Amino acid sequence: MKVFGSILNTIKNWFMSFSASNIIVGDSKIKTETPSTTPTTNDSTNIELTDKELELLLLTIKNGLFRGEYVETVYNLTLKLQKQLVDLKYKNNKL
Repeated sequence: MKVFGSILNTIKNWFMSFSASNIIVGDSKIKTETPSTTPTTNDSTNIELTDKELELLLLTIKNGLFRGEYVETVYNLTLKLQKQLVDLKYKNNKL
């Protein structure tokens, strides 16, 4: 049981190191900036993906196994990716 506790503490310390607000390097202390607002789940970001990247994402979703609460989210994501792929292919053929 001691080994499990030791491993758990090591993992906990490793993950907690990513949320530190102050980093000490040598003798100097570096203050990290924290975001002023918490991002919401409805935020959207526009990114440009190539048709190959979109096809890879759709293929990855196709080969994945999703259950429970994630099924609807993955379904909606798949629809968005498919629409973007169709629009991109239409745009490339029209130009």
